[in-house]
Amino acid sequence: MSRLSLSTEQSAPEAARPVLSQLKQALGMVPNVYAAIASSPGALVSLRAWADALSKGNLSKREVELISLHVSELNGCGYCVSAHSALGARLAITPSELAAARAGTGASPRENALLALARRVVRTGGARAGGELARLREAGVSDAEVVDVLALVALNAFRNAVSVIGELEIDFPKADNLPST
Repeated sequence: MSRLSLSTEQSAPEAARPVLSQLKQALGMVPNVYAAIASSPGALVSLRAWADALSKGNLSKREVELISLHVSELNGCGYCVSAHSALGARLAITPSELAAARAGTGASPRENALLALARRVVRTGGARAGGELARLREAGVSDAEVVDVLALVALNAFRNAVSVIGELEIDFPKADNLPST
């Protein structure tokens, strides 16, 4: 049982209801992580605006899912690992690529560099990232893409924390070998 209350479209604060409705329309359900965040309409509305803006940013949808998956693995969030594995599969990311991303390995030098930066930020807040930045530059990654990776790490850290602290029930197909918290 979840340690945070889960809002429904009917029980959520009025300001959160449109976001929950949009999520249900887009995904066919309201994921538990968003149902938990909905108790704070400001957090929910700003989170969705941030996620929507990043989805139109400088990283591909594949890169967004690979980074989200790796960050969730590093943060020990089984809920988000399962969610991003399912979302990655919808993008035709293979099971072996999903497993590799969880471990921090991509299919190209660019993906490897992006995942390495995300890992550095999760582990150290970005301290001593000179090597990662050099690899990013070698892979042709722009400053805008670097900033998008940083924003994505922060966004996922929030969702991971809500999921872990809330002990949310996984409502996506459960990924194998989930991290334990």
